[in-house]
Amino acid sequence: MQKILTLGVDTEYDVIAARLRARQIAAACGFGSVDQARIGTVVSELARNIFSYAGAGSVSFAADGTIAPQQLLISFEDHGAGIADIEHILSGSYRSTSGMGLGILSARRLMDCFDLTSGVEGTRITVGKRFPAQTAFMSAADFGAIVAQFEALPNHVALSEARHQNRELTDALSALQARQEELELVTTRLEERNRNIEALNDLLDDKAAALQKADRSKDEFLATLSHELRGPLSAAGMAASLLRPAGVTPERASQMGELISRQVAHMSRLVEDLLDVSRVSRGLVQLEKVPVELAEVVAAAVEQIQSAADQKRHRIEQQLGCDSVVVLGDRTRLLQVLSNLLSNATRYTNDGGVIRIVLEKHGTMALLRVSDNGRGIRAELMPHLFDLYVQAELSSDRTGGGLGLGLALVKNLVEAHGGAVMAYSAGDGQGSAFTVQLPLYVERRA
Repeated sequence: MQKILTLGVDTEYDVIAARLRARQIAAACGFGSVDQARIGTVVSELARNIFSYAGAGSVSFAADGTIAPQQLLISFEDHGAGIADIEHILSGSYRSTSGMGLGILSARRLMDCFDLTSGVEGTRITVGKRFPAQTAFMSAADFGAIVAQFEALPNHVALSEARHQNRELTDALSALQARQEELELVTTRLEERNRNIEALNDLLDDKAAALQKADRSKDEFLATLSHELRGPLSAAGMAASLLRPAGVTPERASQMGELISRQVAHMSRLVEDLLDVSRVSRGLVQLEKVPVELAEVVAAAVEQIQSAADQKRHRIEQQLGCDSVVVLGDRTRLLQVLSNLLSNATRYTNDGGVIRIVLEKHGTMALLRVSDNGRGIRAELMPHLFDLYVQAELSSDRTGGGLGLGLALVKNLVEAHGGAVMAYSAGDGQGSAFTVQLPLYVERRA
């Protein structure tokens, strides 16, 4: 063990001097500014305990170890009456109004090793701090040379030490401020990350709700499909059973044959609707686009649904204008679009209703509007009106029949023509209107 320096502690001045020498020795041993401040604080607290409670004593500095890294040992000795309640102090449960126990606990916390012996003959406390790894081995001669360079303590050492402690506090505050700013930056990033996570959770909740709704709609659609197929299958089966017995009259056979033909045709239409929606939604439909006069499409579509409209005593009003309205499209598919819209208007309008068809130009677009004074559309259904599987809800009372795939098919076919379709309804019992927009055909001339 290499002895470095021993200082007596008899006055307040000696306490300040011990702190100053402790910091100087720590610097010579290679400790950084933070460890220098910690070692100085430990020496100051324990030296003050000697002065305050024992009256006099000493502080000794030494280096322990034969190879690097060595350990700085600091011993505090006095011949006072000893420390009462030492076990309580070391356990942290002792509460002293004088603050004596705080200095001992701070020393044990800030140093690498701590040993305390106290009795009626006095108290000895030894603390240690291992040298930094980069510090080379230091001999007794090295320490002697370092101590020899220490200047005599000035008369105003208390003021000088106060200034030094003030600089230490300023540096500590600056470090705390930097750490505070760093923590604020980390907190801001965490808050932003939390907001992103919350937004992602909301998006996932919306997706989950949409998937659940789509699953319910699909189930309802399948139930509707089963219902629609069961009816014609039962009717065709019944008609076939009536044809089995011998002696069926030709008139009876003809009636049953017509019944079977109608039911088969109805099921064929259902299957065709399903196939059309599947093909169009997957982009498998090839449109044969040619210049098409929309007034001719309107006339053909009205002819198709005229019989159904007459049965319900509907009045069909047409406002086609005088100008020719030509678009580039597939006539068959455009007829399918308008027929579906007119079929819906016929189906969901009470007997004696009015269906109106308006054809006009609006800038570079052709507008084809089909409106009625029928049942209307509920507000909550409007955002999903053209979605697949949702349309079965339109005819949940089953009075209209059909799978309700018409609007999904309309939307896909219109968009395949580069157009758009929109719907409007004021609500239940207020009728509805569907507007199809298609680009006008412009003939290119050489």
